[in-house]
Amino acid sequence: MRFWHFLIFFCCVSQSFAIESLSPPEENQFEEGKDYFTYDKAIEIDEKRDGKIIIQSFFDYDCRNCSSVQDILELYAQINASHVIYREYPVALENNEFSARTFYALQAVGRTDVSDKLLFETMDKAQFIALSQFENLLVWLEKQGVDGQTFKEMYLSPEISEAAQQSIAMTEKYGVFTYPYVVINGEYVLTSSTLYNDDYTFAVLDFLTNKIGLKSKR
Repeated sequence: MRFWHFLIFFCCVSQSFAIESLSPPEENQFEEGKDYFTYDKAIEIDEKRDGKIIIQSFFDYDCRNCSSVQDILELYAQINASHVIYREYPVALENNEFSARTFYALQAVGRTDVSDKLLFETMDKAQFIALSQFENLLVWLEKQGVDGQTFKEMYLSPEISEAAQQSIAMTEKYGVFTYPYVVINGEYVLTSSTLYNDDYTFAVLDFLTNKIGLKSKR
């Protein structure tokens, strides 16, 4: 009988340990280099902040979890609107302006909602490969109610070319090497290793925003 009591106790402890190991770490366990990263020198932010903490999210349409991260960060910013603002930026390279041109062209024609749909749609790698072909993208956009010719003209316009160059400069300035890539107040960085779970992400963001708030009061 004692053996069975021991076995039941062992199983319960093992199960508890397994659940705990899968859970996000407690706040006092957050570590620099593990849960978040710190810039050696804070990035100078050009955005108007009105004294608030800014969360800057860099994304690419070729991303499996950027859509879910966007949802998490938008919700966090809404809940903490009194002291947090949220901005998102497409990643861009000299030889890859697709995400930047598409994002800003959709923004220019007043269809940021379609940009969000595209981010969700292209979570699937095969779908991204298909829609990164411009003619396929135009067909898809037409189905979303976007005039293909208007979008094409905007996509190729000098205005969007300038925006794409600014995206390249931003990508380089912040040292974006992966996506999603989230910067808090130009000081701290979160990547996929932290952004996979909403409770975990919220807890780390609370930890970092509180840390920034304490520093600003000194």
